[in-house]
Amino acid sequence: MIRSLLRNKITKYVMMPIVAIALLVLIGGGWYFSSVIEEDGFRVDNADPTPNLKVVAITDDSITLEQLPDTEEAENLSVSAKWGVTDGANYGELGNLISDSGGLITRQYQASLGGFRVGHEVYLDRTTVPHDPSGRYLFEEVVIQSDIGEIDAWYFPVTGSASYPSESTDTWAIYVHGRTSNRDIFLNKMSLPGVNSLVIDYRNDEGAPPSDSGYYDFGTTEWRDVEASVQYALDHGAKKIVLVGNSMGGGIVVNYQLKSDLASYTTGMILDAPMLNFGRTVDKGAEERSVPPPITAAAKIFATLRFGVDWKALDYLSHADKLTVPVLLFHGEADDTVPVETSIEFAEAAPDIVELHTYKNVGHVEAWNYHPIEYREFLTEFIERVR
Repeated sequence: MIRSLLRNKITKYVMMPIVAIALLVLIGGGWYFSSVIEEDGFRVDNADPTPNLKVVAITDDSITLEQLPDTEEAENLSVSAKWGVTDGANYGELGNLISDSGGLITRQYQASLGGFRVGHEVYLDRTTVPHDPSGRYLFEEVVIQSDIGEIDAWYFPVTGSASYPSESTDTWAIYVHGRTSNRDIFLNKMSLPGVNSLVIDYRNDEGAPPSDSGYYDFGTTEWRDVEASVQYALDHGAKKIVLVGNSMGGGIVVNYQLKSDLASYTTGMILDAPMLNFGRTVDKGAEERSVPPPITAAAKIFATLRFGVDWKALDYLSHADKLTVPVLLFHGEADDTVPVETSIEFAEAAPDIVELHTYKNVGHVEAWNYHPIEYREFLTEFIERVR
């Protein structure tokens, strides 16, 4: 019995520091990762991307690029998909892969704006066209009055055709970009048949009013800017609304549809890699960083205590069954930002209204870049049904 008591005391004294160390690791790791969540998730970032490639050779129809040392890898460079390449001023479009050897990638190339020289430092861009619609589209700069102040937008009138005369449409598409993105991202998807288009900024965008929190709110407040944009469209003749949202913009338009008194005007939604549950997105990011699940859970608790994060309010996925309008949904299976599983669950929760298209080896909001013809066909068919 004495031996048993001694053994229990020894075990107790041995276990106490182990438990204490485990708690310190959990608390310290959770506190640190909550700061990562704040910086990489909620903190507003309107900075241009950092160049990670260098031009080492260029001709009239080809360009050779190499990775800059100590920069984030341009993983898509060796894949024959549609990409833009830019330094923020000059712009060109990459075509098919010509060669991949010795760290040098040569692609077909067509200059769109200005021109590059050997030594220029550049980065890839999903838009594939210069970020100014002037010269490419008939459009108008407009200002929308939201509850937080004035929001800028581009208005693109319907493209006239035999099927859709330009003077006779009452359907408007409202485009909402994702986190750290901007209106430019939609320039490769414009000219939907038979609709006017309104491509909007929202709070925290460069030049737009800041949110009250000072952070991205992932749809909990930004949906008000969508509502103001819909009201603008209604005031200018719209009777039907199609909502288009990428990434965080997808979550914004879904929350708009769940909350707005104007939601009855919506006839369809087009979502690309929508961020429907930010908590799940954080889990994905933690997994990519090899953060243990207990530390991730602790970090979420600390994020609530430190930054006021309401994780339940950021979950639109659980309300999928409340939506009633048709949804066209795209998502890449290799998305390392928003888990494709959330879109699959969204489609399974509302199978009668959601048309889901997933793509192997395609990353975040890159379905158009890899499959532009098919993507356009799906968009056109969907608009035909909901306009």
